[in-house]
Amino acid sequence: MRRTTERSRATLKEVAREVGVSICTASVVLNGSSSGSRISTGTRDAVIDAAQRLGYRANLVARSLHAGRTHMIGVVPAATDTNILLGPHLQHVLNGIVNETEAHHYDLSLITRCDQSHPTDLLNALLGGKMDGVIVVAPRSNSRLLPLLREESLPMVVIDGDPEQCDNYFVIDNVQAVRIAIKHLYNLGHRKIGYIAGPQELYAARIRKDAFFAVMKAFQIDVQLEWLQVGEFAYHSGFEGVKRILRNANLPTAIFCANDETAFGAMDAIQDAGYRVPEDISIIGFDDVPLAPHSHPPLTTVKQPVDEIARAATLALLEHIDNGTPIQSRTFPAQLIVRKSTGPCENSQFR
Repeated sequence: MRRTTERSRATLKEVAREVGVSICTASVVLNGSSSGSRISTGTRDAVIDAAQRLGYRANLVARSLHAGRTHMIGVVPAATDTNILLGPHLQHVLNGIVNETEAHHYDLSLITRCDQSHPTDLLNALLGGKMDGVIVVAPRSNSRLLPLLREESLPMVVIDGDPEQCDNYFVIDNVQAVRIAIKHLYNLGHRKIGYIAGPQELYAARIRKDAFFAVMKAFQIDVQLEWLQVGEFAYHSGFEGVKRILRNANLPTAIFCANDETAFGAMDAIQDAGYRVPEDISIIGFDDVPLAPHSHPPLTTVKQPVDEIARAATLALLEHIDNGTPIQSRTFPAQLIVRKSTGPCENSQFR
């Protein structure tokens, strides 16, 4: 008898399977979402009938909170590759989000079982879990997730998203950031500057590479393609990228890296090859992660105010959810942090 009672409490997934619809559709019908107007009467009736037959019971606790509010925010990172949470930049972003949600008595749900390349699974996780809103971090180019979330009218902000492809974005001024990095190297006498870019399906990596070409042109410095490498925002990309650059007879005197992890790998590769940083090749990174002051040598880098960006995005989302305040996109300035990985170009006529 007890087994029958326990089995009578069907899950939303079982209801959806019984009817042959997605969990998202079943959730919209059974929770009375306004977006349910897109669902046919036949499908709606079938879902309701299946729920009654299977004994589905909605989460009454969640539904009782502010007429269905859960005080839960979903966070969707760019991807769920192995060890993604070990990345210092994402850790810093998540820390800023947590600090702000904690101050406003909200909880977080980090969606890690699927990445942004599977938007239907993400919608099931977000809508089926009755999130009050969602923070998308670094969506890939032309992500299908963003338009689908807009269709569902789920409150949303985007960190490190392409302003031309998303609403409610919170980003660093990447062009200004690249400009101050190249200007720093230029003022040190460097005219032979290489670049190690990040993955081009991400807006931040793509705009930084485009800005590198534009800023180099503005300073009347030729870009040598043999000194240009494209990889991931990762240590191994900097290490392997520099190894390929060092195979050339003509070497750069400075290398700009698209993020700090890449720069750490670049410095190690230079030193492993018997060269000195910065005496032979200067290195400059991007982010100013906590390890940057403690690398060997300490890393010169472009600092983006990650905590400020993450907290501003989160606060804007929460104020929209709580008070209906319109979300205003923001672009934040970068700051150059000069340490010991950059130095004057030896024997440069421009010093």
